[in-house]
Amino acid sequence: MTSQVEICNLALSHIGAASINSLDEASVQAQQCKLHYDIMLSQMLRDAPFQFAHRNEALAVLSEVDLFNWAYAYQYPSDCLRINHLVLNYEDVTPGSVSGISYYNLKLPDLREQINYKIFNVAGNKVIGANESELRVDYQVLVDDPNLYDSEFVMAFSHLLASALAMPLIRGEMGRKTRSDELQVYEVYINAAIDADLNEQFQDRPESEFITTRK
Repeated sequence: MTSQVEICNLALSHIGAASINSLDEASVQAQQCKLHYDIMLSQMLRDAPFQFAHRNEALAVLSEVDLFNWAYAYQYPSDCLRINHLVLNYEDVTPGSVSGISYYNLKLPDLREQINYKIFNVAGNKVIGANESELRVDYQVLVDDPNLYDSEFVMAFSHLLASALAMPLIRGEMGRKTRSDELQVYEVYINAAIDADLNEQFQDRPESEFITTRK
């Protein structure tokens, strides 16, 4: 089982700093890890749409909000780190409506089509403007349970965290160089984490060359 302290110690080891026993201890290392941990985790979950951090739900219409040039105003999800996309609310398409559409030879709407939108600040609150009704939003949330992270994600996150710890713990030119080095390593590991995440999704597999040749 992976813990926050283990991830912090992995990050500290990348920059040659002493390990910690708890995020609440009095050491400088623990204080800096506690300061940067959630911020760096949020950044990584914004950098790529990892499946374990996905949430998909219907948007709530804000009928009292009028957005210039946009037909509808929707409430921005309070736990949203980043919106991946907006789509039509597929729950509105029932088996009966599908058969009716087929009977009258009408085109079934593409429920995967992404909807154009824009984010506004209305009275200090984030609001989504769109021109379609009944929308769903696919977005990223903060998942702080390390047991849901795979090994590639843990390694990537530890290097991103290490980049944030380099300046306060090492300082000076060496701290800046270490920060830059850790960000470069992070890019390598996050790409590996993205590939591993994609491999756990359903994918249409092309037919083998042998099968194609026989046709």
